[in-house]
Amino acid sequence: MRVRSTALLAPRAFGCAVFRPQRAARIAIGFWPGVLTALGSLGIGLVAAFGATLIGIVAGILVLGSVPSTEPGHLVTGSAELVFYAAGGWFAWVILRRQRPGALRPLRRSEGRVMLIGLGALLVIRVATAAGLLLTGQSGHVQSGFENFDVVSTVPAVTALAVALAALTMVVAGPVVEEIVFRGLLFGALARPLGVLGAALISAALFAGVHGDPVLFPTLAALGFVCALSYAATGNLAVPIVLHAANNVLGTLVLIAGSFAR
Repeated sequence: MRVRSTALLAPRAFGCAVFRPQRAARIAIGFWPGVLTALGSLGIGLVAAFGATLIGIVAGILVLGSVPSTEPGHLVTGSAELVFYAAGGWFAWVILRRQRPGALRPLRRSEGRVMLIGLGALLVIRVATAAGLLLTGQSGHVQSGFENFDVVSTVPAVTALAVALAALTMVVAGPVVEEIVFRGLLFGALARPLGVLGAALISAALFAGVHGDPVLFPTLAALGFVCALSYAATGNLAVPIVLHAANNVLGTLVLIAGSFAR
């Protein structure tokens, strides 16, 4: 019986074969529907989040008699972020499902190899990021937008709710919606005209740029690139969603723990 070396399996699952034209065909959607839907989901999410923020501020004034905090991690901001993802994500998913039915399906055992390779790549990215920040004297850097993140309140029930909102947003809602938009829509829209490699690079750069953190741009772009290749390798958005969520777990735990340590 011929035994294939496991060292040869990785390239087949997550390597050069990913860049073949057939891979682009299995994830590709119409260029303009993909791009316009991605932009539309962002606009819808922002409008919905703005409305949720106003409602939260008014409710806080009526209940507490003062303007509630809108710092990251607090209830008003956490609720608005969840609304942002829910509204924008719903619109993006409705259109993507019409463009490419089956883009998101339950994980299959055969996709486990791609998942493991992706997790290994994310671990390498994490280690490289930590080393880079240490060497440049920025080991204490916090991702842009989370510098004042705080979930702790004088009311234990409010703290518990803020923690739950943060975890739900950063570990569940964020990865699901961002993968639908950046991998399902943008990567899918670019796959046919640019090929898998070009589409992965451009969509990863856009993904990193939207986060607005020059220091972590390479890290976020690498995350986006790995997620794009995992989608191309499997044709299933569930794979990059799990990879993205796994990546966000550590950051979320660090932010929450930092709140309690202050």
